[in-house]
Amino acid sequence: MKKPALVIALGSLMATACAPSLSQRRETAAGTLQALQEARFEAAAVEAGKVLETDAENPYARLAAAIARYRAATHQIATDAPTVILGAVQTRGVNHQYLRMALEQFEKDLGLVEDDLAVAARFPDLALDLCVACWEVDWNRDGEVGEGDRALLEIERDENGDELAPDDPRRRPTYRYDHGDVLWARAFVSFQRAVVDVLLAYRWNALDKVLPALLLGMSPTVTFELAHPERIAAAREALLRGLDLADAARRAYLAESDDEREWVPNPRQKDHPMPLVVDEALYQTWELVLADLKKVFAGEEGLGVADLLQLAEPSESDELPKGYLDLGGMLARPKNIVVDLGQLKRDLDDERAEPLLQHLFGEFYVPTMTPSQLPTRLMRMKDEIDRGEESLERKLRYLLWLN
Repeated sequence: MKKPALVIALGSLMATACAPSLSQRRETAAGTLQALQEARFEAAAVEAGKVLETDAENPYARLAAAIARYRAATHQIATDAPTVILGAVQTRGVNHQYLRMALEQFEKDLGLVEDDLAVAARFPDLALDLCVACWEVDWNRDGEVGEGDRALLEIERDENGDELAPDDPRRRPTYRYDHGDVLWARAFVSFQRAVVDVLLAYRWNALDKVLPALLLGMSPTVTFELAHPERIAAAREALLRGLDLADAARRAYLAESDDEREWVPNPRQKDHPMPLVVDEALYQTWELVLADLKKVFAGEEGLGVADLLQLAEPSESDELPKGYLDLGGMLARPKNIVVDLGQLKRDLDDERAEPLLQHLFGEFYVPTMTPSQLPTRLMRMKDEIDRGEESLERKLRYLLWLN
């Protein structure tokens, strides 16, 4: 071994040996965890910052910082969005500069949240007890903590579907969040970043022309310019990363051998406050759905439009569209979005599905492509629900939530 490599290896070994234990790090972060439990998010962020000044790898401080930062970011964008909408109504035009600044800041904050979670995810033995339904937070931003705010994160029904009494302690359980939950959170944030990146990739100024034109009975062609194609590339990367993280969370949950107040249990775990039954079949379906989505976003498979329409409303018609949506192609080869409002209206009036799809999706509505099995899996689940073999909650709630 060369001397520099040996020095680096010894340095890494010494750093690991001198690092505080997980329990010591938890004790050091006790202040920020207490503030987090009490929903004092600003205080939690400040306390986490103090801990991270001397121990940047403290997973508890990183996790608390991520939660506090995420709460602040989502509250800010929830404030900015109505401001933009109200301004558009009053001035008959969107403040695009303000909207873009708000979205850019939101994406930046989500990136910092993901950085914090990435550090916390390096510690597979991390566990954090937290009662999120106990938080007294003005979620709807109306100036006070009302009943709707308190009920937002509560469990409202038991395993039989019966509503829990307002004072039932089961409404506000304390979960033990662990490694799998941190991975799930990373996936969740990655998916959100992908959506924001798509919005930031385009200039939406043409929206200002649409409503006045429609009010005047005009049907112009509007173009939404792809100003930042690198944002689409980032969105694609975030989507695929999110799917990988979701699968890592699934595998982490399956590997768990404990059984204590689980937020997402595996089939062997029975101690979980959520009134949902989890079995091996559900985890297998979760795995297959993730694999399907990866193939779709990678451009290896397409979504059959007929299959999607059958999901929404079964039909025996022979006139269903025959083509496929190439979502992977949209992400790999993004284009300007061009919409001829007049042609769009004629296609809708004439109920001409094929021309409508070709107009909306252009080259990304293709006649032949390897079909994704995703609609088929969802259809099978829907049929089981319709036949009464499985409840909607048992089959869909976890899958939609986790993915």
